[in-house]
Amino acid sequence: MKRILLTLLITLITSPMMLKAEQKVILVTVDGYRWQELFGGADSLLINQKEFGDVNRMKEMYWRSTPEERRQALMPFTWSFIYNHGVMIGNRREGSKMNVTNQMWFSYPGYHELLCGFADDENINSNAPLPNPHPTVFEVAQQSPQYKDAVLCFGSWGRFIEIFNEERSGLKINANYRHAMTEKPTLREKYLDKLTELCPRYWGEERFDFLTHEYAMEALRTQHPKFVFIGYGDTDEWAHAGRYQLYLDAARSTDAYLQELWNLLQSDPFYKDQTTVIVTCDHGRGDKDKKGWLHHGKSVENSDQTWLMAFGKGIPAQGIYIGNYYNNQIAPTIAYLLGIKFQPNYPGIGEKFDLRFSHQNKR
Repeated sequence: MKRILLTLLITLITSPMMLKAEQKVILVTVDGYRWQELFGGADSLLINQKEFGDVNRMKEMYWRSTPEERRQALMPFTWSFIYNHGVMIGNRREGSKMNVTNQMWFSYPGYHELLCGFADDENINSNAPLPNPHPTVFEVAQQSPQYKDAVLCFGSWGRFIEIFNEERSGLKINANYRHAMTEKPTLREKYLDKLTELCPRYWGEERFDFLTHEYAMEALRTQHPKFVFIGYGDTDEWAHAGRYQLYLDAARSTDAYLQELWNLLQSDPFYKDQTTVIVTCDHGRGDKDKKGWLHHGKSVENSDQTWLMAFGKGIPAQGIYIGNYYNNQIAPTIAYLLGIKFQPNYPGIGEKFDLRFSHQNKR
């Protein structure tokens, strides 16, 4: 009888139902994606420009009479699910504002700020392959007993290898055109490795997002990491190329990736109802004229404007938060959700915002 009771106890302790108190977090970034499209859909100033794509196709796919209809057409999962079941920040038309605190307004400084919790304009002021001198919240988690060897990072851009400082942090960074980084790749990972070699390397240090997404999804299915970074980049690349049609298509694909991610999380007992998803960006883009959206940086007005969405475990269904928020608050907020100590000894560290229990005005 004692043996039966012991077996039953072990089964209960190790069952998915008993693991529900364990927090998981997925951080998703969408490089250089503007809040203007996220909250308003296709831009009327850009969608009618032949130089930016097939006007007829763009209008058929993404043009509707109101901003609310346009954003729904562009990102249906975001506006049918995330908006109704989570929180969103960054719709400046409604008094919801988010900005970077760094003064660079481009990618490496942007990722450093949101991952480390502060800006370091003295040392992080280019996109050069400089190993990050500061630990990210992912590195801190990797060194904690709760999350050691349960942290994975996936990114389209090769620079994530340096941003996460792979050598020092001990993290495995599946980025650029790297293959699966498991000792025994699954059949699907081997197929993705093959696709990686066959796919045109259109950008020198950045693969297409579908590869990043599929590598991440397979790892979630088979390895069950507790803390994951997924960095998409197609939106920024197509914007720099002046391909507004493909920029919109990339946004639409990202929305589909988020839906597929959420469906996977909710269908797996390891993640179901115990995972928080945070989605944000590293910088904004210009908006003053029809050429402004191609660029960002300190000389491009308003390209410091960003946004954030959160949904899943502990996130209230409260729609758009009103107020002023900053990207340096993201890493401290994630550390709070994970329950790990994160206190960088550096000025300008952001204060966490409590996404679980909001007292802010919201719409």
